Parts: sequence; C-alpha cells; structure tokens
Amino acid sequence: MIFNAKILSQSSFGLTGLWGLSSKASVPFYNYETNTSNFSILNDWGISLTYGAEFSESINSNIYSISLSKTLSDHNLSGRFSPGYQKQFLFSTGEVIVINDTTTQSLNADYTYKELFGLGYSYKFTPQLSAGFTFRFFNQDFNREIVKPVFGDTLYLVRENLNEQINYWKGDLGINFFLNDNFSFSAASINLLNIAEQTENPEFEGYELKYETEALLAGSYTPVEFINLHLMYETSGSFQVSAAGFAAQFVYGLTAFHDKYQSPYFAGIVPAIGYKSKLFEIFLSGVKYFSDRKAEQNFSQFEDEGIHNIINNPYSYDKILLSLSFNIDGSTEQKVKLIDVELVEDIYPTFYDAYVDNPIAYGLAVNLTDEKLTIKPSLKIKDVNEAVIQSPEINIAPFDTVRIPFYIIIPDNYSAGKPVLSYADFYISVTSDETDDQLQKPMLVNGINAWDGKVSNLRYFIKRDVDFSMNYSKKLLSDNKQMLDTLPSALAPFYKAKILFDDFVKRLVYTSDPRATEEYVQFPKQTIDLKGGDCDDLSVCYSSLLESVGIQTALVDYKSNGTFRHVNILFNTGLTPGQASYITNNDTKYFVRKNSSGDDEIWLPVETTSLTNFATGWKIGVEKFNKEAISDLGIATGKVEIIEVY
Repeated sequence: MIFNAKILSQSSFGLTGLWGLSSKASVPFYNYETNTSNFSILNDWGISLTYGAEFSESINSNIYSISLSKTLSDHNLSGRFSPGYQKQFLFSTGEVIVINDTTTQSLNADYTYKELFGLGYSYKFTPQLSAGFTFRFFNQDFNREIVKPVFGDTLYLVRENLNEQINYWKGDLGINFFLNDNFSFSAASINLLNIAEQTENPEFEGYELKYETEALLAGSYTPVEFINLHLMYETSGSFQVSAAGFAAQFVYGLTAFHDKYQSPYFAGIVPAIGYKSKLFEIFLSGVKYFSDRKAEQNFSQFEDEGIHNIINNPYSYDKILLSLSFNIDGSTEQKVKLIDVELVEDIYPTFYDAYVDNPIAYGLAVNLTDEKLTIKPSLKIKDVNEAVIQSPEINIAPFDTVRIPFYIIIPDNYSAGKPVLSYADFYISVTSDETDDQLQKPMLVNGINAWDGKVSNLRYFIKRDVDFSMNYSKKLLSDNKQMLDTLPSALAPFYKAKILFDDFVKRLVYTSDPRATEEYVQFPKQTIDLKGGDCDDLSVCYSSLLESVGIQTALVDYKSNGTFRHVNILFNTGLTPGQASYITNNDTKYFVRKNSSGDDEIWLPVETTSLTNFATGWKIGVEKFNKEAISDLGIATGKVEIIEVY
C-alpha cells in the first residue's frame, strides 16, 4: 500500500507557544521547533524539564523533554532528550483472517513515530545578530500483521508480523536580528538537511514522516514595554500569531495557529503563563484544538494523509504541560554595562606617543548597581596588540552613566606597510580581572608610513630611525674629523649641519608624493635607500640626521592655503647673537629664538628640497621664512607655525 501524503503540518509548532526573542522567558528557547537557531538568553548553565498530560480517551502523562544548555562567551550549546515527543497509531487494517467457520480475527497495525533527542549550537556575532543550527534524531517503528498463504497438502493462510525501524536526522539553520529595542526578526529553514534510511519492505513505503524543505520567517514588535506581538509564517502556508505580556516577574501569552491541512482555519490555541526568578522559571502551557479530536479515525484516512509533525497533526490531542527550568550562573553578577563605543582617532602606527595622551575612543558605560564603582577600561586591537592595554580607571556613581576614554599603545615592532581592516575589543571590569562587559568595533589600522597630514606628527617619523641616522651621521662626520677638529667648538654645530646637508643632497632627487589619495612619509633610511622624496620626506630625513648628533631642530609648517602646503626645517647653531658674525654679517639670514633657559640662540632656516648645496638651501630657506613668516606676519597670524621636534 503506497501513498503520497499531501499533509504539511506546521513544523514550527511549539508546546509553549510563540514568544519571539523576548528576554522575559527562557523556557520557550528550549523549544527547537520555534527556536531553530538555538538562540539563548542564558549567562551560563540552564536545565529544563517539561512534564505533560494528553487528553485522549484517557489521560496519559509523560515527561516530554529534558534539556541542557551551556553558554560560553558568545557560543551556546544545548541538548534535548524528548521521550514524550512521540505519536503511536494502533488500528485495524480492515483485513480479517478466518480462524474457523464461525471465528474471524482482524489484522492490526502499529506505527510509532518518535523524536528521541536533539542538539543545538548558536553564535552571537554582535549584540544585534546571532545565528545557529539544530539537529534532531527521529525513529519510526512500523509493525503490521499480514496474511501469508502456505501451500502443503492443502492451501491455508497464516498470520505473520512485519517489522521495520527507520531512523533519520533532520538539520536546520536559523538567524536572528534585533533592529532595535522594539523590533526583532528571525528566519530559518525547515527540513534543510535530511539524512534518512530507506524502507526495505514495500508494505511500509509511504508511511514515513514527510520532510519537504520549506522556510519560516518571524517578527516581533514591542509597542509598549510590557507587551510583545509576534508573527511566524511558513512557506507551506501555515502561520502563528501571538501576544505576550509581562507584569513584574510574571509572563503570560496566547498563541493562535493556522495549519493549512487542519481545520478549522485557526486549528487551535496555545495559552501559557509563567513565573521567572533569578534562579528558576516555572511555565504552565496547554494546547487546545478547535476540532473534535476524540472522533474515530480510520486507517484509510491515515493511509491517504500520513503525518509530518509528531506533536501537531490532525490526530493530536489537547494537552497541558508544566515546564520547570533552572538557571545556574557560575559567573559573577554584571555590575556595569558598556552601551556603545565611539571611535575618535584613526590609528597611525608610527604615532606611538600620540595615543598615550589622546584617547582613540570613548565608551558609554552605565552602573547597574546602587553602589559607587571604579571601572577599569581596556582594549585590544587584533593584529596590533598581543596583550590587553589598560586605560585609567574611572569612578561612577550608582545607576549613573559615564563617558570612558580608551587609550592604546602601539608596539615598537609593528611594521605592517599596508592598511589593515581590523577590529578592536573594548572591555570594562570593576574590581576583579573578570570582564563585566565588552564591545567589538571594526577599525582601520593604517600602514606604518601613513601620515595624517599634521606637521606636528612628522616628529614621530624623525624619531623612528634614530639608530640608522646616528650611524649614518657619525660615519660621515668621522670622515671629516680632521677639518672639524680645527674649528672653534662654537662653530661645530653649524659645520656639522653643512657637512651632513651637502652629503645628503648630492645622493637624492626631489620626487612628489606618488600617493595622490593619502599622505605617505618615508623614514630616513627609506629616503636614503630610495635616493629621493618630497618635502616631507627630505625634511624628516635631514632633521633626523641632525638630531642624531645632538643638533636641535624644528619643523616650519607653511600651512595650506587650500591647494598647497610646505614644510622645511630650522636648526639651532648654538651661537649667540653676538657670535652671528662667525657665520654671516647679514642679520636677515638667521632667526633668533630663546632656549629653555631664556637665552637667545641663532637658528637657521634650510630648504631641503633645493638639493644643490648647503649655501643654496640656506638662502632659499631664509627667503621663504623672511617673506611668509616675518614680512607677511605668518607667525603672528598662525599661517606659519614652528614645531619643536623634541
């Protein structure tokens, strides 16, 4: 007897009703039918037991399910043993066997469908997005009496039992998304993966559970704080609508469901009420069908229709169920919550000191307790920091909200040349080393040569290659030691600067920055090795060479007028104004600045891009400085700025 069942009963039917992704009740999340993604609100361990009674000709009670769930960071694992998820059909096949002339006996069939256990896993990508899957294992036990002819001296009939067990796995995927505090959405597969054994006996073909692939979509809306509205739709045409309310620690809900192949249009309702405390939750629910479930059903109807869902099909009876769950939280109680993090600084790895005093981000944290707390913020950037970087502690009043600065330290050995799209993990904790809350934000980490265009930050490039610059400068000056030893000591800085410049420029050519869309600055070694650079690169390189032998420098920032920006350097000769005649009799060729002791010293502007000789670089630097910084009042108006390197 082979048949093709048309019935596609509602696969998302749960014994506690439809509750969406509400955090007010945890028992519904143990229900794989309405929670395909294995979404969980547990912090640690959870155990749930569901015991129920079914109202058929007599009241039959049973343990429906025992579930265990464990949360590990953003992961959740669960398992469910479901001895009560079964449906047994005992009926006469309509065939009889004649025992003697006056006695007959009907032939019977016993088909039992069971879901034995299930496994679930989910992962929370962000507080708004999670996804997961469930696998469930089913057993189908078919027993049927048939008549078998036996030939001997005469033909006679005997009764024989046929038996076959068929197992199959069912796997599905689901995803959940919180648009905001009022709207959440879910999507999941139905029968996406089915690994089933095939029937060997033709007598049982067509009686297996049906598992056509479908999908479901669900949405939840919270119009006011104490009520949720939910809708779930299956592509088979079935759907559920529900409303859930919350009052203090009590929850209550009502779900109505439509199954395309059950009647009437709304086949039944699932009312539920529960109480939730910090440790446990108790849930009372029931299933009430609107059609007469105690009316006699015959084998031919079952043969024509079959079943798809074990606990919700045209032969299911009204039920009442009591669920009890325990939340075993071995973690400490959360005291502070990190609401959001705002990134305020791009990461330029060479600016290692800049982030010591300037936060790269600000977090918004709230005190969840009635006591004053001290918050310890910290962060770690993937592929940048090996360890978590601590930021200064912040005090926060009870139930108050505070803005927290996050600081970062860039390791000296960071050397990635290209920008990297990474992410930062922001943590907050209270008194212990355990994290109370954390958030993850995507973050662009620029390459090691990246520059933000601020001349003040060129000093980081000057300091970066100090060992190379020192070795380079000392070797060059040692080659000129005989000449330097004949000079008065007061003139040593001036002539060292001249020697370094003349050697420096004869090796290089000026090249504009080839990166039109981003600022890129070479380190001194790169400039020497590449034999060229733009004004930024040349100024950085020359300043580094001078600083490495103890000659103080400053950067002159000729600020952009919208289309042009330029930088060159000043260096300190160490001469007093009274000693100026040692190098020049023209008082327009130098600039007098006070040192830290308040004494006047002579500084010389030098244009590194001249690339001719020291005298020419000095001449061009002086002319530009006198015109834009002095005559045009650039220093007074802020259009020209002198920036100390150290």
